[in-house]
Amino acid sequence: TTHDCRMRASASSTCAPASGRPGGRPVTRVCASPVCPTTHHRRRMSYPCKTTRLTSHTRAAGDDEFAVFRFTLGIPGFDDQDIPRVVGLLGASLLVLNHLSSANLSDAQSRTEVIGGCLAAACVALPALGRRLDETGSVTGGTLDVAGGEQVFALSSSLAADAPKAADAAWSTYALLTQTNAVGAFLWVDGVGVVCARGSVRLPTTGVSAPGAAAVTLAALTASAEAAVGLLELKSTTYLSNRGAIDTVGANTWGFLPPGVESVLVQPASNGGGGKVRLVLLSEKPRAFNAKQRAWAAAMANKLATASKGETM
Repeated sequence: TTHDCRMRASASSTCAPASGRPGGRPVTRVCASPVCPTTHHRRRMSYPCKTTRLTSHTRAAGDDEFAVFRFTLGIPGFDDQDIPRVVGLLGASLLVLNHLSSANLSDAQSRTEVIGGCLAAACVALPALGRRLDETGSVTGGTLDVAGGEQVFALSSSLAADAPKAADAAWSTYALLTQTNAVGAFLWVDGVGVVCARGSVRLPTTGVSAPGAAAVTLAALTASAEAAVGLLELKSTTYLSNRGAIDTVGANTWGFLPPGVESVLVQPASNGGGGKVRLVLLSEKPRAFNAKQRAWAAAMANKLATASKGETM
């Protein structure tokens, strides 16, 4: 009978919610039986998973890649971010000249000069404001490639022989390169030399051959640091925030500095055993290390100083 047929169909068929929505709430109901138990009509089967894959594939195929080009004036020693300041000073000079050349000042001219003076002042202050905003920007650690440098990771033999100290040095340098804008870092210990290096640095063999063994890499960096004018005389935190500051102090002659580096941070510390250490960080970005990152570098310098305690030649 019709009643028996409906009962048998209901017992032999189950309806389950299609998966794919969080919480297990049904999206569409799919009958296990090709015949609906209530209407005896054949229903079209749905395949939500296949549709989702096709949609994802279509979306991925439609993604585009874009390249951003930055055009600069290319004037040596001039930062393009200072262009608004130059424009503001020029505008202020023209306002003063126009004011002095006017015999009778009208109300309209006075109001115009006030507005022009405010705009000129804003243009003069804009570069400084932009630099402060850049210093609070997000960290882009992890990209270690820099023009004129090559990536290294080297520990001194005595440091590598002590597993806990080696782990501290490896973790600290990794944290510096991922939690700050540094692309290269190395640790100098007075009386010993460079005992740890990681990231992009410049070696005598850069561009000629691949870096050698760890001892060879550290020896080359030690020689470069010893020849670096003024580096080992630094007693306090020194932050060279742009290429102009690097050129001013003569750091552009430091052999370990790749040409693509735009800022340098030197963080001294003490290892508790009477030895002085210096953590040197390099970045390809100008004004790369804000106050928070410099504080992080100071903490890591102290940690590395503790790990380097007892290092000898």
